[in-house]
Amino acid sequence: MSGDSSSRIVRFGVFEVDLKAGDLRRSGLKVKLQEQPLQVLAVLLEHPGEVITREELRRKLWPADTFVDFDHSLNAAIKRLRDALGESAETPVFIETVARRGYRFIAPVNGGSAASGIGIAAAPARSKLSFLRSWPAIVCLSPIVIALFVWAAWRLPSRRTEVIERKLTSNSSENSVSSAAVSPDGKYLAYADNTGIYVKVISSGEVHPVSLPPKFSARVDDWFPDGSHLLVSRADRPGKASLWSISVFGGSLRQLADDASGGSFSPDGAHIAFRRGDLTYDGLWGGEEWVMRSDGTDLVKVAARKSDISQVGAPTWSPDGEQIAYIRSNWAYNARTSSVEVNEWRKPKAETLFSDSRLSPALHWLRDNRLIYAFGSTQHQQDSSLWVVSLQQSRKVSAAPKLITGGHGWISQVKGSADGKVVIFLRGNWLPSVYLSKLAPDGTHLLSHRRLTLDENENIAFSWTPDSKAVLFNSDRNGIREIFKQAIDQPLAESLVNSAEHVSQSRMTPDGSEILYVSTPKSASPETPSSILAIPMGGGTPRLVLKDLRIENVQCARLPSTVCLYSITKGQTTVTFRFDVRSGKSADPPQIDPDCNWGLSPDGTQRAIVPFSIDQDTIQLRSTSTGKARDLVVKGWKGLMGGDWSADGRSLLVSWHNFERDSALLNVTLDGRASVLLSSSNDIWAAIPSPNGQLLAINEAGGAKNVWQIENF
Repeated sequence: MSGDSSSRIVRFGVFEVDLKAGDLRRSGLKVKLQEQPLQVLAVLLEHPGEVITREELRRKLWPADTFVDFDHSLNAAIKRLRDALGESAETPVFIETVARRGYRFIAPVNGGSAASGIGIAAAPARSKLSFLRSWPAIVCLSPIVIALFVWAAWRLPSRRTEVIERKLTSNSSENSVSSAAVSPDGKYLAYADNTGIYVKVISSGEVHPVSLPPKFSARVDDWFPDGSHLLVSRADRPGKASLWSISVFGGSLRQLADDASGGSFSPDGAHIAFRRGDLTYDGLWGGEEWVMRSDGTDLVKVAARKSDISQVGAPTWSPDGEQIAYIRSNWAYNARTSSVEVNEWRKPKAETLFSDSRLSPALHWLRDNRLIYAFGSTQHQQDSSLWVVSLQQSRKVSAAPKLITGGHGWISQVKGSADGKVVIFLRGNWLPSVYLSKLAPDGTHLLSHRRLTLDENENIAFSWTPDSKAVLFNSDRNGIREIFKQAIDQPLAESLVNSAEHVSQSRMTPDGSEILYVSTPKSASPETPSSILAIPMGGGTPRLVLKDLRIENVQCARLPSTVCLYSITKGQTTVTFRFDVRSGKSADPPQIDPDCNWGLSPDGTQRAIVPFSIDQDTIQLRSTSTGKARDLVVKGWKGLMGGDWSADGRSLLVSWHNFERDSALLNVTLDGRASVLLSSSNDIWAAIPSPNGQLLAINEAGGAKNVWQIENF
């Protein structure tokens, strides 16, 4: 590498690396990166555009006397490096994997091409005499040179400046931002959190609360063209919202439409596009797309609910106001299909622009006919990136998409100013973690509560070891879902099951000798079969139990019962089969239920079924042998999400949510009496009791969401 060895500063994209100091920065902010990934980056930057073999990297970074698993160490270093740069192996921006050979740095370096190298050779020394001899020629040529420079400056576009990215809010995990929008002139940010709605002056940081009536909980969707009113979605009840106009100065408040959310103004301000139908509990997905006039009249259904129970994200308008675009997504357990749909709203006709399972609901159509969208990472569930693609007048993609920014945190909303020069997006790290709680002897309250998994990854508990000393959980900490075991008195977990596929649903067989789990191909669609596999508790070779489509729940009872059940989804129903852990065969007819969560009683005689409904207050107890069912109403608790049985089978451990993200874990007796075990600002997903009944492994999801701004993209 040539150049100034005292600094060795290398720039590429929005990144800058000081190879001497060992610092990597993105847009001026330091990015945490371990030593080995940084060394790999330095080697690749020595020869940009050239293939660096894995053997070359081994010789430079892992000497012959270093006793490590080289392949694993290099793979881990490349993965951490890609995480820091906000890219994936599937869609490389900086580092390309060359199959069976090595890696290549493919991005332009220091303003040049990727193949040009990063050093700048020193110019040869020139004497004063030679300069004087050249002076007459320079004087004669200078008018021509100046003219050429003027012509080039007029003909050629100016060099593109680097993307400017900065954080606009700094809310904590207890008070995350739920939604935001930037004013038409790009000067103000309106955002909502658990405490209300606020307007922030972007240039100065000055924040003003928006006056709202008591108990008026709402999300910010868009600004009215006048810049003095906000379009918001008010939470009427779980799963339902209505669109309102509110003044940023207070006082003026008007309802525009019921059963409506996620509103977006057309470029001329004459119409509003929005979602209708039951919302998911996170408020990001609905069933249908509609358009109405800005005063709430003349409603038109643009995209109806489909029989495949797919859901749609918030709409965005084309620059000419003739079309709307939105994300349509359909997912089963561990598999998902998503696409960008464009629809002519006056004569509804939907066309798919492109499809990708990584799409989030965030989408924004810029006034220069570029479309911004967000991808979730295939390596870490909570990492994501923003991309932009140019469209032709025919609404076809006209060029390859370009990466704007990427990093840790899932992007759920994108909005822009009227001229498209300022774009804001909502990014958050909403991660599930495993907590450990000690139950009181009577089971009605908790004596202690602490976090068991002390890392920032997706961790979800499913069962315990038979001795009640360790929890079995899934985690994506290595870039793919694997199964881990962690003792309740230890800070670290050990890997039990790793695979090239996603594995999940770790459950014990009735006799406790094997772990059952579901394995799904990494690039699965909802029509890709999954497998139920079994592996000995002490480790060994997995064996196949059975295969089926859309497997979403596997559970077994405890001895002396040998009942094991698994479910698949079919449209809006759940089909549950009995199976044998040895043969996989089932002679009994399946049970058909609405789409639901269910838990199997320890003795295998009943399932506790909680149908998916945002205002659910009823649990169905259904016999596994006869199918006979009875309803258990939990009065005053609309918003039940799922239930597991207590270790003795005498009560249920039920998770509850409301639209404002309040969450609780309930102990529900079999006659419907509920007591609160835990209340949290986190999302409580489930509680798994230890076999001895003394402890609970509780899945809670939490983390901060905040607003970021980007310019010059």
